[in-house]
Amino acid sequence: MSVPSLEAITTGLIEQLQSEQKELRLLILRRVSQGGPVSKAQLASELHISEDELEKRLHQLPDTEYNENGDVVGWGVTLVPTRHHFQVNGKQLYTWCAFDTVLFPPCLGQEAHVLSHCPTTGEPISFVASPSGAIRDLSPTTSILALLIAFDQNRVRQTFCENALFFSSERAATPYLATHPNAVLLSLEQASQVGQQVAAACFGIKK
Repeated sequence: MSVPSLEAITTGLIEQLQSEQKELRLLILRRVSQGGPVSKAQLASELHISEDELEKRLHQLPDTEYNENGDVVGWGVTLVPTRHHFQVNGKQLYTWCAFDTVLFPPCLGQEAHVLSHCPTTGEPISFVASPSGAIRDLSPTTSILALLIAFDQNRVRQTFCENALFFSSERAATPYLATHPNAVLLSLEQASQVGQQVAAACFGIKK
């Protein structure tokens, strides 16, 4: 099987991650990244829309997470713990998937300290991702990011996010590739490059 080019990977992700709710997604990302729940009233006010209209728009983002009070606690970046730790401006946050960790720094305009684990070896994987796309302090240096470029747009978290993972090396990704033959493996630098392009196209972030 031929390996798709970075351009093809980027194009495929952009096509499937596009949404009419670009503005709402970005607002949720930025407000949740401040470290606390966000009320629907606040979101509606900042978007200059009614709460009824906000509900309609949130319905188009079915994976959005809420707390017991109905406040938003996550979309992509979340207050709910996952395997992907994402520290921004001293706030301990989490992301739904490995790719989010390189996608969201340009969206937030903040560098992120990332800590995850290889599902095969259990080894911790850490690095710092900058808004400009630079990756530094990667440990281990052989770490890679695996993802799928074909998934269900209506079930992004289940079909894309849960399959976008870090591995400590290409060898460690072997069991994953056996069950995900259409997956692609990217270096962190390549993944960050793709993240920059997706952030620009899907969130309106100027590079």
